[in-house]
Amino acid sequence: MRVSLFAAALCLTLAACSSTQQVYEVTEVDRPPEFERDTLVVEDPAGVTYVLPAAVTPDVAPDRSVDILSTALDLAFGFEDETVQGTARHTLTPLRSGVESFYLHAADMEIENVRQIGERGVGHGYEGDRLTVTPATPLAIDSVYTFEIDYLARPTLAGQGALGDGGSGLYFIDPSGTDPGRPTQLWTQGQAESNRRWFPTWDYPNDRMGFEISMTVPDSLVTAANGALVEQTDLGSGMRRDRYVLEGDQVAYLAAVAAGPFAVVRDSVMSVDSTAIPLAYFVEPEFEEAVPRIFGETPRMMEVFEEKFGVPYPWPDYKQMAVRDFTAGGMENTTITLLFEHIQTDERAYLDYTGRDLIAHELAHQWFGNLVTTKDWANLALNESFASYFEEVYLEEAFGRAEAQAHGIADRDGYFAEAERHRRPIVWYGYSAPDGMFDRHTYQKGGQVLNQLRFELGDDAFWRGMQHYLTKHRYGSVEMADFRIAMEETSGRSLRRFFDQWWHRPGHPVLEVEQAYFAGSSVYTVQVVQRQDLANAPTFAFETNIELNYPNQPREVRRVRIARADTTLRFSVPEAPSFVRFDEGNWTFADILLRQPLAETLVQAVEDDEMAGRYDAVVALAGRDLNLQVREVLLRAATEDAHPLVRERAAGALEPYAGIPEVTETLAQLGQADETPAVRRAALRSLAEADSAALVRPALRAALDDASYLTQAQAVRLYAKRFRDDAFDAVQPLLDAPLSWRGRVEQALVEVITEYRLGGVAGAEYLAAQTDVLRPDPVRLSAIEGLLVLGRRDEDIRMFAAGALAARVGDLRPAVREAVAEALGEIGDAAALEALEAQAEVERDADVQAALRGAIEQRKKGSTQVGSGE
Repeated sequence: MRVSLFAAALCLTLAACSSTQQVYEVTEVDRPPEFERDTLVVEDPAGVTYVLPAAVTPDVAPDRSVDILSTALDLAFGFEDETVQGTARHTLTPLRSGVESFYLHAADMEIENVRQIGERGVGHGYEGDRLTVTPATPLAIDSVYTFEIDYLARPTLAGQGALGDGGSGLYFIDPSGTDPGRPTQLWTQGQAESNRRWFPTWDYPNDRMGFEISMTVPDSLVTAANGALVEQTDLGSGMRRDRYVLEGDQVAYLAAVAAGPFAVVRDSVMSVDSTAIPLAYFVEPEFEEAVPRIFGETPRMMEVFEEKFGVPYPWPDYKQMAVRDFTAGGMENTTITLLFEHIQTDERAYLDYTGRDLIAHELAHQWFGNLVTTKDWANLALNESFASYFEEVYLEEAFGRAEAQAHGIADRDGYFAEAERHRRPIVWYGYSAPDGMFDRHTYQKGGQVLNQLRFELGDDAFWRGMQHYLTKHRYGSVEMADFRIAMEETSGRSLRRFFDQWWHRPGHPVLEVEQAYFAGSSVYTVQVVQRQDLANAPTFAFETNIELNYPNQPREVRRVRIARADTTLRFSVPEAPSFVRFDEGNWTFADILLRQPLAETLVQAVEDDEMAGRYDAVVALAGRDLNLQVREVLLRAATEDAHPLVRERAAGALEPYAGIPEVTETLAQLGQADETPAVRRAALRSLAEADSAALVRPALRAALDDASYLTQAQAVRLYAKRFRDDAFDAVQPLLDAPLSWRGRVEQALVEVITEYRLGGVAGAEYLAAQTDVLRPDPVRLSAIEGLLVLGRRDEDIRMFAAGALAARVGDLRPAVREAVAEALGEIGDAAALEALEAQAEVERDADVQAALRGAIEQRKKGSTQVGSGE
């Protein structure tokens, strides 16, 4: 890549340093054509990539010449050809005098007409994804104008075109009604910049507008859109027109419509301003009775957020809808959150997945992201970091501090895993595409930074600052500086260093903490060394709590500030502490390597009154060499701790001890008796390594009947790995069981039959059954791969597999057709070749067509030999 002058200068500076100075390789981030970047990528000696902020912040938002005040859409959907026939009516005002033309975003549309209400002679041009409108006369500032655009959109094709980023904006699900495994639906997903594929708009978050949306659909479908349903009109011939109006404005990417044969369950919650907020839950009819379990916490979440934010729910209603094949887990469109289909669980699936965090996350966005919205994608944290953290806040209010800490531990671990590869500023102007901002820096790291800010400011100042920020910027677009100023105005504290080090610089504190008591000294010493790469990451200044616990004295909590790379703290103590906990409360966002005496860790694992403290101690014990005292404490934690996360971690840490009879018996009991499926799974993983087949076999076999689908699936994998000789017989009852949630059990069965070649032809017959259209696509694709693998090795299975796969060559799903074609290219027979050629005559998907051509050529050459291996 090209190296900038600034980068070259940095290289020279580093090279001129002393011989012990590491010289970093510096390259420039790829630049999108429309933006000028000056962000540098530096790789440190450990191989971690640091993205350094530019010396000058580049502009990332496109320039506007008009402000859209309101948008009215009138939409009709062509299910047969997956089109949108629409009229967009924009009321706008210029941002400067004498605007002779302005442009809107519109991708791969047919623009049929553009007119200006009350004027003639308006012109327009259309190139790329820009619709340029030329009014009859230049637009005068402080005046209001209305333009109407008639258009035809083909969003499915738009997402695949030259401007396509993979996002179609609007998606048709089984529009022909021929797929027995899917209902006919349509839904939209606009974030980041895909709504331009189904209506002309200003598709960037630095403009806000009111919305009115009308939809013409078959009267068999239920609809939803932004705002309240204000009118339904019977158009005759089985068609209906629904009109929705949103009170308050929003950015364009939050505009949304959806339709399908949903069951609707209605509810309400009383807001703090004494208004009743209508709630609605849209699910597939078979899940209607499950709605109270799936969505029942929504009113409580609404109450918690109103109380904590100090701002009533800002919209007229709130709808949640589960749709098929959604491109994300959820999307917080204003008043209409769309969720992936897997939020719909049966009672067994709910044991492992409640959807609680997802539901809370999208609801929190109605304030943070919708009422107040990031001005550009560089500041996406103002949406996503907040929503991520408020998942944790809801857990704390509803279930207690321990649940919030467990959530925080998971978020930190998720971010730290990503940070092993690269570290960038959370607020980052160097992205090459908006999608690059949707990562664990923006979500998990940002959420934990808010947790750190809350600790340093205190609850009162933190929540008053949130209320002030929301109120001050209501219906506004913001940058991180707006949030900082709001928090400074309410707390009276200068926060520039805090915001600079956490939001605007890459990296995080990596702390080496060594603590010890020296007998007879009456002093306890804690040394804190910041080990992050200080050439690329800052020396952090932060506050933390240190808790000193004594055998015969009340505990003490000391709040300290760490602001140097190497800090030594000395505490006068009345006696030798039983244990000292660094970061009491689990507020400090840092990767901490703690060195403390083993005796303290053993006590902390059992006696710490906070779940996070006991969890940290168990993690530390898991890294110790085999030790009788460690084993006994881990056994106690695994069987007696009040929190499942601690029990789970302790059960996993017992794996090295699994061969000891007492441990084997305990793990076998935990694998069946613990109330939490995740703990049972951890116990079974450790148990599977034990030597005693007499204990392991019945425990794993019992787990094949576990109430949790995920535990069943794990038992399938563990049993097949350990006891291959009778594994196919052991899993027989599962082969004919009803489909599990997301096909988790079926996926495991397919994997073990393939990997261990279980069951011979009978195993292949099971794989063939899993290619059925009513199975989840991941299961179907794995089964196709399994038939290919088994067919390579056995002639009888090859003949069976070729016939089974040939029956799927014209499948409804392109991904399945492509996988079938590739498999038949290797193991197909003459009949399969005929099927491939017949499908090639009618195939419309380019990727599938290429796979078909390759398979036909391969079969004609007869290149595959039975037994050629994998």
